[in-house]
Amino acid sequence: MKKRIIALAAILALLVTTIVSGCGTGQNGTTGQTQNNNGGKPVKTIEIAIASCCVTEDVTTKEIIPAFEKYYKDKFGEEVDIRPTFAGSGTLTNQIIGNTPIQLAVLSNEAYALKLKEKGFAQSDWKDLPNKGVVAKSAMVILVREGNPKGIKSFEDLTKPGIKVIHANPATSGGAAWSIYSVYGSALKKTEAGGKKDEQAAFDLLKKVETNVISMPESSKQAGAQFAAGQGDALITYEQEALLELDKGKKYDVVVPDSTILTDWTVVKIDKNISEDNKQVVDEFANFLFTDEAQKAYAEYGFRSYKDEITEQLSDKYAKITLPFDLSYLGGPIEAKKNIIEDIWRKTQQ
Repeated sequence: MKKRIIALAAILALLVTTIVSGCGTGQNGTTGQTQNNNGGKPVKTIEIAIASCCVTEDVTTKEIIPAFEKYYKDKFGEEVDIRPTFAGSGTLTNQIIGNTPIQLAVLSNEAYALKLKEKGFAQSDWKDLPNKGVVAKSAMVILVREGNPKGIKSFEDLTKPGIKVIHANPATSGGAAWSIYSVYGSALKKTEAGGKKDEQAAFDLLKKVETNVISMPESSKQAGAQFAAGQGDALITYEQEALLELDKGKKYDVVVPDSTILTDWTVVKIDKNISEDNKQVVDEFANFLFTDEAQKAYAEYGFRSYKDEITEQLSDKYAKITLPFDLSYLGGPIEAKKNIIEDIWRKTQQ
């Protein structure tokens, strides 16, 4: 009996040793070793965690991460394990400030990058990256039901009685902020084209649209899910997200306002969470996002590349906008957030 107990204990000890030795490495960019087919020699594995706004999830997981891991292995002979998190940019920014160990973020508005810099999490300047850190663009459009039964052709049509509008919550979503900027800024742009920029007309348009908003979920992705579930008549969203839904076979129509905003995504290194072990991987990944390979992937998933030659190859899929504008037209990321989101938009909610 005693021999059986000793034998069983030995087997259990062997199992525990095997399980422990097979455990993965920790988070926050730690390194480990895996075996390859090169004579059984260990290959170094480096882990990093990235955060990216929710609408980039498909292209990031299906195209960019696999391509970068292959690129890095071919160049340096080391394995990379990239662990992504996706949510609204406001949520991701708050998570990083709350000390979630993220080494790099792709955020849907430079205001979030500036907040991370203010809090001491991003010391390096994203403008040192190619295209001043802006990795891709999109436009804000209106997604409606197939056949456009409500006859929606503009932001002004969203003010009609009975029209049910959805956009995300600006407290947690960069896409929501862009939605608000697009409505407000379009009125400024159109009145300016008529002879005088009219801030009161812009406020009135935004207030009337907001009166018809029935839901403000946490992220643009969640707003799209609600719309797909049958809620609402119109969804203010990214052109990229609209194109992606059409590619998936969804029966929607896309309404392109004659004036709307061009959005951008900013790449930010979270220097506070970067160590000597993972710095090279983070730097390489940040720059990889601006390569032709990554930019073509973004374009194939509906984003507008910052490289004109890539965008022109897919020009037929992008909306033609009569009076486009960007965030600089509204004073830049800080002023726009302060004046339009925190002041003007909040007044529309009262």
